Parts: sequence; C-alpha cells; structure tokens
Amino acid sequence: MKNSGIAVLASFTLVLALGSFSRAASPPAGNILPDLVEKVMPGVVNISTTYVQRVIVPGWDDFFGFWGIPQEQRRVGSSLGSGFIIDEKDGYVLTNNHVVEHASAVTVTLFDKRQFKAKTLVSDPKMDLALLQIRDKSGHVPQNLKSVNLSDSDKVRIGESVFAVGNPFGLQHTVTVGIISAKNRTVGMGPLDNYLQTDASINPGNSGGPLFDLKGEVIGINTMIFSETHQNIGLGFAIPSLEALRVLSDFKRYGHVIRPWLGILGQPLNPQIAEHYELGTDRGVLVYNLVKGRPAHSAGLKRGDIITSIDGIAVQDPADLERVLAKHRPLETVTLKIVRGMKKAEVKVQLGEMPTEKSLPREII
Repeated sequence: MKNSGIAVLASFTLVLALGSFSRAASPPAGNILPDLVEKVMPGVVNISTTYVQRVIVPGWDDFFGFWGIPQEQRRVGSSLGSGFIIDEKDGYVLTNNHVVEHASAVTVTLFDKRQFKAKTLVSDPKMDLALLQIRDKSGHVPQNLKSVNLSDSDKVRIGESVFAVGNPFGLQHTVTVGIISAKNRTVGMGPLDNYLQTDASINPGNSGGPLFDLKGEVIGINTMIFSETHQNIGLGFAIPSLEALRVLSDFKRYGHVIRPWLGILGQPLNPQIAEHYELGTDRGVLVYNLVKGRPAHSAGLKRGDIITSIDGIAVQDPADLERVLAKHRPLETVTLKIVRGMKKAEVKVQLGEMPTEKSLPREII
C-alpha cells in the first residue's frame, strides 16, 4: 500500500490494511469453515495496480537546466489489494477506492490464476469503495466466474465468528479467522465512517477483500487496521456490507453516489465559544455560513444558529451531522432542533442533493 494511506489519530496510526500477524482466534468447530472457504474462495480476487508518480528533484535546477533534462521525473510504482466478484454475468468486482485510486493500469487475478485487465467504472472516495469491471482480450466477460453475495450487516452480532479472505503480502487467497469485536465504530477516517471491528488478521494486500459470516456471505469490506506500530494487533475495520449495497444501488442507478445536503458551513461548538458569545448551549454544530437559496437557508436557518439534533439524534460536530444525514435521501424532510440566541426552536428542512465539487455553489450568505 502507499504511504498516503497512513493517518495519525490520538497518537495511534490508522493504516489502510497494513500490519503484520496477530494471534488468531479459534476457528468454528467441526468442518463448517473448510466447506465455506471452498465455496467462496473462487469469488475472491487479487488486485494489482500500476501507477505513475511524478517527482520533482529539489536543488538540481541548474544541473537539469544545463543538460536540458526535465526536472519533473516520472516514477512507476505498484501496489497490491484484494476484491471480490459481485456479478459474474457482467464481470463486476468490488474493492476499496484506495486500492485503485491513482492506478494507470489494474490487473485482476482469479483463484484459478487467470488474469484480466480491469476498468474502474465508478468510485466513491468518501466511502472508500470502487466498482471494477473485468474483460478478456476479446472484450467479453470472462467465462466461469464465481460471485459471492453481500448480506445484511445490520443483523451481525458482536461476538459472531467471521473469516477474511485476501492477498496479504501478495500471498493469494489467504484465510484468517476472528470475531466481530464491535459495531458502528468511528475511527476518524472521514465523516461517513461506521465500521465493523474485527480481530481477524488483516495485513498488506487485504484491502478491499471480503469479511464473511458463517453463512459464506459478505458482511464487510476489509479496509484498515488501528495500530501504534503499523503492525496488526487485532484491531481491524471493515465497511459494513449494507453501506456497500447502498453505494452500489446508486452506482447502478445514477452512475455516482447520491447524498443529501443541507447547504451549510458548520463547526463544532465548545464551552469556550459558547461562553464568549453568550450562547444558549455549549454543545452542537454552529452554523457560521449558509449557501444562499439552498435547503437550510430556504428553511429559515441563519448564521449563528446552533444545530443540537437532527430527527432526535444529538449532534456535536459536522461529522455527526453528516453521518445522520447519510441515512436519508435528497427530497426527504428532516427536523432540526436549533438554539438561536437563548431560544430553542425546531426547523423542518427538505434536503437537497449534495453537489459535486465542480458544481458546488460559491454564493454564501
């Protein structure tokens, strides 16, 4: 994986599918696991990418200029990840966005060692998912593909046995076993993070691979670990399959992900700000600007309003707000509880659709 996939949080390091070996959990009793592994293994793939990195060498301007050599140099790199087939008829493969984000070429290797070029059809950086499509040399969907099913991750219970299949360190189709350690984990990797936590070993090359339940269905997409040492200590995180299903539904219908939008610029409120400005609460999202004519402004929100809850769910920062909004769709109406000065009120807002960066309105109040 690339170094850009590393982020520091509270003196810990979040590593996108990086780490080493941890103590393995005990596998399920009997022959359940081997049978399941044999069933799902053909649906898991290895993903290798090639990318071109542009590098500028500092301090050599005169040298490169004298010899007429462009200072900007191109450097070719590669990375490994995992994925799984979700549609054998169309050759669709699901993986993490960070596995293929900067790739100039993507190759998918199947369980039977066949290799095919892949094209990234659509991707969603916020949810870190990408949908690929594989084709053979004649441009057709390869024959004899085997897909796996995505299950309802909301039904998964803490303590439930699970197993991961992926390509750690390039060792194709490796199985690791563990349990679901926690649900609805927020680890600071974006406003929409809501992960399943597992102690199944996740290592370099596991990114984008499936986390299976004991029905042989995918309940999560392995994405990262939590570690002080960049080594796996049994704290792995997977995107819940239900989140992936929502993204795939939008991919299929719209070609991109549809997300709701309030049209505000907000920041967390803290006791110091509340005391300084003599506000009526010290918890919530402070609206410091709005996009003119968009949902929040049209509903009557003003600068200086403090959003304390949305549909009865308390929010303390913009990330909380966005996580709750993510459960809604554009044109749905939500109820915001706000504090304006020393008064409390409720405001109903019909949500809009979040614009793309290119179409983001610039006119603010």
